Amino acid sequence: MAFSSGRLVAYAIIGGIVSALSGALRLFLSAESFVPFQAYSSMAFGVVTIIIGVTILLRIKSSPCTFNMEGTGTISQQKEPRQKIDFRAFSLGFSRGLAVCPPLLALLLYSLPFAAPIDGLIIALLFGIGTVVSPLLLLGGVTGCLLNKAPLFRKWIAIFGGGILIVLGLITLLTAILAL
Repeated sequence: MAFSSGRLVAYAIIGGIVSALSGALRLFLSAESFVPFQAYSSMAFGVVTIIIGVTILLRIKSSPCTFNMEGTGTISQQKEPRQKIDFRAFSLGFSRGLAVCPPLLALLLYSLPFAAPIDGLIIALLFGIGTVVSPLLLLGGVTGCLLNKAPLFRKWIAIFGGGILIVLGLITLLTAILAL
């Protein structure tokens, strides 16, 4: 939910900018003018993804674990107060949302001549809501539930996930650099 909220905020900002500048954008905007923005926002997304992957891996090494010597001998992690929203997931979603996908770009460009100034914001938000309501949301909830039931797998899944995030961030960063 935090990741999707970040994407929705980014889509709302992009839609708001398109709405506010719709008159000027009609004269000067083309699909080719978004290429530098796409490259730089993809670079930012790659860097944010790498940073989040590294922090996940560093958090694993520094996580305090204590062994329960009485009874079963299971590992229990010390509880820390939970935040209301995961800022790392939000920033990952926000940076991903700023890398405007081609369907959103086409929708916003198509709506420029016909839309009222507020319509760009509404169209971007509706597009974002449409992408949020997906099987990925259900899959994330099920995965979180399963990880709560199998705490011994958390460490290995976190290592694997952190490594995947670093690799995906590097690929995104290299692709963006080569696109310039």
